[in-house]
Amino acid sequence: MGKIKALVVDDSKIMRSAVKRALDQLMVAEFEYVEAMDGQDALDKFNDDIQIMFVDWNMPNMTGVEFSRAVRDQGAKIPIIMVTAEKSMGKVDKALNEGGANEYITKPFTADKMYKAISRYIDEDGNMIGDSEEESEKKSFFSGILKS
Repeated sequence: MGKIKALVVDDSKIMRSAVKRALDQLMVAEFEYVEAMDGQDALDKFNDDIQIMFVDWNMPNMTGVEFSRAVRDQGAKIPIIMVTAEKSMGKVDKALNEGGANEYITKPFTADKMYKAISRYIDEDGNMIGDSEEESEKKSFFSGILKS
């Protein structure tokens, strides 16, 4: 099983732990975690070793959408999974299209929701699968529903 370096960004230590616990329960890969308490802290910790990110929306100093946009502006194409309590379609659209997130999970979440969000990025051997989909492609709130 591969080892995947994941950046978990949330101002709540409890939520960072919940994300890590859900990922560990899935047993799809061995994760090495880097934690950040807000977008600015995450930007300071972000580097080429990070392979996937789980990012909250509402945080002090720099929001998850602002952080995601900053990462995309650096040319990073790694998967960004927005994990947030924001549930409106407008917020989902903003995170996916303006922020450059690849997936969107609403809190509270289950390990099953987490699996659905990451399964297209991790192969059966627990390794990351190539580049994420093109950033320029517009994503839809309903795209996941239509593909299933």
